[in-house]
Amino acid sequence: MLKKLNLGLVALVLGFGLTITTSAFKPAKTDIQWNFIGDQLSEATDGHQYSTTMSPPTSCNSGTAVPCYLTTPETVDTQDKLNQYIEDTYGDDAAAVRDAAPAKRAL
Repeated sequence: MLKKLNLGLVALVLGFGLTITTSAFKPAKTDIQWNFIGDQLSEATDGHQYSTTMSPPTSCNSGTAVPCYLTTPETVDTQDKLNQYIEDTYGDDAAAVRDAAPAKRAL
């Protein structure tokens, strides 16, 4: 009887240990930086005017005309998802996109 109880207790402790170990080492979620490659403010609401690999045409903080980049949750990982994210967050207000951008640039 005591042996069965000890075996059950060991299994319980191992189960908790495994749960804690696997949940403690999940990678941190990271944001994705989408660089605005458009050349007009009106394009700021178009997710296809952003790139995760191309740099903006002019340097960030060189002006305030357009967004330099946007940051989104890691789940927004395609231009179509970015389109939806922008629409859900800013509607069709390009100025709101620019104003919310962490950095802006000249055209």
